[in-house]
Amino acid sequence: MNNIAKAVSIKYGLLIAAMGIAVSTLTYTLGGGTVSNAGGFLVAAVTALTWLVKIVLLGMSHYEFNKKNNGYISFRQAIVIGLLVIAISHILNLAFSLISYQFFMKETLDQQLENVGGYGVSVSYVQMVLAASISGILLDIVVLFFVITIEAHWKIYKKAGKEGWAALVPIYSTVVMLDIVGKPAIWLLLLFIPFVNIIFAIWMVNLLAKRFGKDEGYTVGLLLLPFVFYPMLGLSEEQMLPEDGVNLQY
Repeated sequence: MNNIAKAVSIKYGLLIAAMGIAVSTLTYTLGGGTVSNAGGFLVAAVTALTWLVKIVLLGMSHYEFNKKNNGYISFRQAIVIGLLVIAISHILNLAFSLISYQFFMKETLDQQLENVGGYGVSVSYVQMVLAASISGILLDIVVLFFVITIEAHWKIYKKAGKEGWAALVPIYSTVVMLDIVGKPAIWLLLLFIPFVNIIFAIWMVNLLAKRFGKDEGYTVGLLLLPFVFYPMLGLSEEQMLPEDGVNLQY
């Protein structure tokens, strides 16, 4: 890993950690200093906004690395940077939670967790935080691959000479993709017909694979494991073949 990747990972790991700490503090405050009461619409809205910002920051970490690395980021680099950002943010958030518990909230939280839900179940705050951290890491990894797949689509459109943002716009992205694979926009209507749309969607994906010189086996990969095979096209040095050099009839 080069210094650019390290610097970017640390920067965005710290940003996400700071956001997580701020949200945890806000949630605890809104809950009146309790765990069980930290709910409500406002907290749910803050949590949803937090996830949205996290997605944006993960994307920005890749964008910044791409910009500083001469306009290139590989699938592997995107994964490594994302995992480092996730690791740094969770380690710092976990440390904050445990320190806050030990020095400021231990007595209060222990009392609240003695009988969770009134069923006589004793829950350790440390166990609860560790479980939440593990589940959070797993969920963040899913989000990371979601972000990487979106970035891969952006890059694929750029490789085709189109605007990358077109990949993010519903319906219009399909129209542009049809143009990339050499098919008329009227195909869009076929993609709205039940059962017929499945056939034409698979056909379109197969044509995209052909634009990169791939065979039907790669098409299967794009369909079954899109979060792996699309990044292998977009976040790589693979280039599209010219339309006149590819049979786009089938």
